[in-house]
Amino acid sequence: MGVPTWATEEEKKKMDRRDFLKGAALVGGAAVVGGLAGCTQSGTAATKWDEEYDIVIVGGGGAAHIAGITTASADPNAKVVLFEKMSAPGGSTIMSGGNIGAMGTKNLLDYAAETKDPIYKDDTFESYYEDKLTAGCYLSDPKIAHLFCFNSLDNFNWLESLGIKWKGSRLYESPIQEPSDWRKSAEMQACQYLRTYNDQGKSTTVNKKVRYNIGSTYKDKSGGAGNFLCLQDTLKKYSNAKVVVDAPVKTIVRANQISGDVQGVILENGKRIKAKRAVILASGGYAANGKMCNMYDPRIPATVGCSGGLGNTGDMLTAASLIGGQLVNMNCIQVDFGASVKEATMSGTADSNPFGSAADYIDVKKDGNRFWTEKPKAEDYMDAENTTMREFNMTSWFRLGDSQSVTKATAANLAAFAKTFGKVCNTVKEVADFIGCPEATLQANLDRYNKYVGTKVDLDFGKPKTMLTHTINKPPYYVTELTFYTRTTPGGLRIDTNSQVLDVNGAPIPRLFAAGEVTGNVHGRFRNNGGDSWTDMTCFGRIAGNSAIKLAPQA
Repeated sequence: MGVPTWATEEEKKKMDRRDFLKGAALVGGAAVVGGLAGCTQSGTAATKWDEEYDIVIVGGGGAAHIAGITTASADPNAKVVLFEKMSAPGGSTIMSGGNIGAMGTKNLLDYAAETKDPIYKDDTFESYYEDKLTAGCYLSDPKIAHLFCFNSLDNFNWLESLGIKWKGSRLYESPIQEPSDWRKSAEMQACQYLRTYNDQGKSTTVNKKVRYNIGSTYKDKSGGAGNFLCLQDTLKKYSNAKVVVDAPVKTIVRANQISGDVQGVILENGKRIKAKRAVILASGGYAANGKMCNMYDPRIPATVGCSGGLGNTGDMLTAASLIGGQLVNMNCIQVDFGASVKEATMSGTADSNPFGSAADYIDVKKDGNRFWTEKPKAEDYMDAENTTMREFNMTSWFRLGDSQSVTKATAANLAAFAKTFGKVCNTVKEVADFIGCPEATLQANLDRYNKYVGTKVDLDFGKPKTMLTHTINKPPYYVTELTFYTRTTPGGLRIDTNSQVLDVNGAPIPRLFAAGEVTGNVHGRFRNNGGDSWTDMTCFGRIAGNSAIKLAPQA
């Protein structure tokens, strides 16, 4: 294997070949893209520490704050510290919508009574659990998924007791439309789930009920930012806890390389921090580490951008692996398709993507040809979309509509679109020039598509007939270049029901716990039940905190 070609000269000098091979055998390659953090560090009885705490939490986002609140409130004499690598805490948590999945909440019961929609009625924890396993393609750990679902109501109520309130619900995913020609709709045939649908297009296989609590507020803020402010305010109530920013952790110290108690951590600046009771990893995933994503899913280019927290670079996955931690589901990476090349978001905004729905546009390659079924965004087809991008060796494509396609956009939206995100054209030739393709090729594709609108059957890619609603032939034309971004990574460290990290043999690593996106056996293939991130971080942040604080301090 040797020294990685992208290692710095300083890193190359530090690497001992035998240690590298030993570490690489443990981590399956994560050490390579993680810069080999901690590959030679282990503790001894003579270790000198610069600072000591009872609980050391690596991370400063939602899961870290929840673990901090749990530990600090359980023992007012315990010293708790959160080390956040970025200049401000929050991570992906602040960027979230703040919605949470939880069954049987008063919010959902009120919403069910108001709407009289049966999809909110007669739900059970068992049904939630079945949906959770199915949504993850059965790649999650059943015991962990059970905790996720059966603890959801208690965790929801705990968050509301802190001051967050949710009001309202909606379907997490839009009903799936039947392709106009199944033979041609390759992406839709390649659904990750063995889905079946009722006559209204709603799934009878996955997410049969809705547990999606939306509309969160705290003080004068809403969404993830408001929820996180509540966690910050709550943690500040405890004088025995503190948050340190600009403090990246690079190494986890264990008594021996792959045996014994975890004793503490080493910061990037060299400070050695002792954890008398435990270390809790709540450092996020690896969606912002393109090289790591590419290593585990080669369809994803190493240059991929990230629409999630930019601090999610997998540092602690590498560090934990090098002391024996087990990684699972690392190829499970969620990718969002259809956002502007100018803006790393899940699916764009009204400025960058002014089209009303998939009925309003066609997607073409850089040669001007259509290449797939235009359809609403859905994780169901993500693997097929990944494969399509790799098949055509593409990292971007173009979306094209006309004056009929942007009727829901405001004048301000269209002005912002023209200024920053795309081009407004009066002729097909102008569109072709913007794309860089032959005008004749693009015109032929438009003519063929417009014919399918008339027949309501897309003989090329099976676009649903409900989306073959209008031709694209009335200038001005609106064209933009789109791409895909990694958002979250359901893969990571394997934990047990105490939220304790397991080693490569399945045994708990003493005094090492994990919660949030750094874990890898909670969701399986997808985080796709609605509000999963808040359900996850609350459930396992609390479990990790409660497990860690019960431990007696080590000498």
